[in-house]
Amino acid sequence: MDFQPDPGLDAFRQELRRFLKDKLPADLRVMPTFSRSRREAVARWQRILTARGWGAPYWAAEQGGTGWTMQQVLVFDEECVAAGAPTLDGFVHKLLGPVLNQFATPEQKAAHLPPVFNGERLWCQGFSEPGSGSDLASLRTRAVRGVDGDGEHYLVNGQKIWTSHAHESDWIFLLVRTDPEVKKQAGISFLLVDLKTPGITVRPIRSIDGAHHLNETFFDNVRVPVANRVGDEGAGWAITKFLLNNEHASAADLPLLRHYLRQLQELADTPRLGGERLRERPEFALKLARLEAEVQAIAMFVQRVAALETAHDPLAHPLGSMLKVRGTELQQRLTEAQVEALGDHGAVAYPHPDDHDAAAHEPLPQQALAQGMASQMFFRRASTIYGGTSEVQRGIVAKLLFGL
Repeated sequence: MDFQPDPGLDAFRQELRRFLKDKLPADLRVMPTFSRSRREAVARWQRILTARGWGAPYWAAEQGGTGWTMQQVLVFDEECVAAGAPTLDGFVHKLLGPVLNQFATPEQKAAHLPPVFNGERLWCQGFSEPGSGSDLASLRTRAVRGVDGDGEHYLVNGQKIWTSHAHESDWIFLLVRTDPEVKKQAGISFLLVDLKTPGITVRPIRSIDGAHHLNETFFDNVRVPVANRVGDEGAGWAITKFLLNNEHASAADLPLLRHYLRQLQELADTPRLGGERLRERPEFALKLARLEAEVQAIAMFVQRVAALETAHDPLAHPLGSMLKVRGTELQQRLTEAQVEALGDHGAVAYPHPDDHDAAAHEPLPQQALAQGMASQMFFRRASTIYGGTSEVQRGIVAKLLFGL
């Protein structure tokens, strides 16, 4: 099998670059990852893409998407990251969207898909619970079915944690236990819940860098219509496996790795006090060369998995887990190398982009380069945990590749 990129992608890449140059507003470029303006920026960018016909870049044409190949999708992601475009609402585009397209009723699609294209509705994911992270099937949030004058509904009680962007989302897709008497995987259902429903409380969790994107979400007798259940009752585990098995080639987040590498290369070429450049130090040049080689190796691996995924080869699943492990560990090493390359500036607690008093701080040398790097390093400590821990991914590889 030939894993080399299709030369025909060059024209597509140039088209993307022209579009990004002409249509990506300057005030949306190089946004901080966890900015207060995320909601408005994501909505604006979504509408710009929709107007171009690219509102759902990851979906098939018959589902209202672009119908792009996996190779085109990878190029799209890479060019958007390189241009500093806001990240689309990945919870709906890469997770919920494929689920709705595969399992939802026509009424559910009509209610939830148009607001995605219009940038009117942001989603968050309600999976993890205290004590139910990697062992997701052990979740305890209950949904008890009942009937009243307003029709059939579930009463949901429980707690979710690490709910990214719940405080600025409109809806949440939620895993709940609807039958506690059967095998734990068999008693789970998949609900769509309006976050304005009475009984929902969102409590912020501030991370070590002071940013707020994580939350605890509490459900106290939250009434959810049965019509908001996706699939059959008890089918939540099968739907979740479908959701988590999508797009193995993107597991390494190659565009992000290349972005971090470009930043590190820029640091290497920035004159320090006395005019010296880090790239001139042999030990740093060796470290940088090794990291460059690792990113290139990941890029080749991504091409291989993308080809397997396009061919619907089941080998894409365990290799996607390998990509997740290698890619997220490399994210950590790259961001650590960035902070180390900053020297003394890496130890400075630069004001977070959400800090309203940031303008009151005196500018520091190399601050333009240093801004956000320490925050990214801290955040990427979680990369090997979210989306399936490295231990879980290694278990998948051991089972599917080696039969262990």
